[in-house]
Amino acid sequence: MKKYLLLFLVGCWSAVAVAQGISFFEGTWEDAKEAAAKEEKLIFVDAFAKWCGPCKRMAKNVFTNPAVGEYYNENFISLKIDMEETMGIEFGKEYPVSAYPTLLYIDEHGEVVKKVVGGRDVAAFIELGKMIVSSFDRSGDYAALYEEGNRDYDLVLKYVKALNRANKSSLKVSNDYLRSEPDIDESQRVHFLFEAMTHADSRLFDLFVAERPLIEKIKGKEAVASKIEAACWNTINNAIEFQVRDLTEEAKKKMKTHCVDKANVFAREADYLYAKSVDDVPLMCEAALNMAEDLLSQNPEDLHLLAEDIFLYKAIDPMAVETAEKIVGMALKKIERPDFLLTHAKIMMAQNRSKKALKSLNKALDSGVASGALKREIEDLIKSIQEG
Repeated sequence: MKKYLLLFLVGCWSAVAVAQGISFFEGTWEDAKEAAAKEEKLIFVDAFAKWCGPCKRMAKNVFTNPAVGEYYNENFISLKIDMEETMGIEFGKEYPVSAYPTLLYIDEHGEVVKKVVGGRDVAAFIELGKMIVSSFDRSGDYAALYEEGNRDYDLVLKYVKALNRANKSSLKVSNDYLRSEPDIDESQRVHFLFEAMTHADSRLFDLFVAERPLIEKIKGKEAVASKIEAACWNTINNAIEFQVRDLTEEAKKKMKTHCVDKANVFAREADYLYAKSVDDVPLMCEAALNMAEDLLSQNPEDLHLLAEDIFLYKAIDPMAVETAEKIVGMALKKIERPDFLLTHAKIMMAQNRSKKALKSLNKALDSGVASGALKREIEDLIKSIQEG
């Protein structure tokens, strides 16, 4: 379910995110390993060549994506290495690369955790990162010491971080530690709360927002706002996974209280995703139309993605199909792209409106922009309509 949530939000991220893409590390390979050890992160290496087409596409379309930056900046020390330049030639002696791009995930000791050849789109690249972080579980390194009674601040903080990165719950450890009233200073408490607070439906969230001014002083307002929003999305994930509507409402309420500027967009996306998870078509359609209004001033591709998502999910439901039609129509008013017209034609076909479908398909071909697989799909659908 978390993957499902991610895949949709990646498509609409440009409407709500202000973050940038990956912040690549500037320094030597040895410096990167030192930073990884200090921050307890893995290293992501984009091993590329200047002439490589897929490398250029990832650099332009994937590494710059705000959702990618949000996840990779939080979980990796990221490094770009041109394998045909001096640094890359030296790096290649230890880490041979024979195809581009090669995506390397390496620990602070220089051991390769995962090596992947070939480009990935935004959603697949984030999922790859999540899979690697989850599989590289260090929580066991700290669990034994913790169970033996070790409550050293650094150990407990590392334990909580390891649990979070492995997608394991750190709530009990964090709550138990804070309830023990540890002898820690103000800065340590802030850093601990910042790491420990992961969900809006938790006591830790209440502690976090109660101490928000102090946390903002140390961590910064933007980082705190992002942390609150992420916690609210984690609660939405739980609402979807366990189908508990009250959790959705709790997350929406906390966003409205603590992240006012993003609360409306958050509420509409949350309602949309939750409605899909429980097959509530009327709620889904209402939320989708509200989302479309939010997206009108953004890239029309986001409107198209939303229309596609609705249509693929519920192509047999008249209300869903009508909603998808309205939203792809909004995208077409901005630009009549061939892929938008193809989606419109498919929606028309689902409503047995072949003439309108054919009109959209011919317009897509006449534009002269459609090519490759898209052009073939358009031509095949025209042929199918004409023969039917």
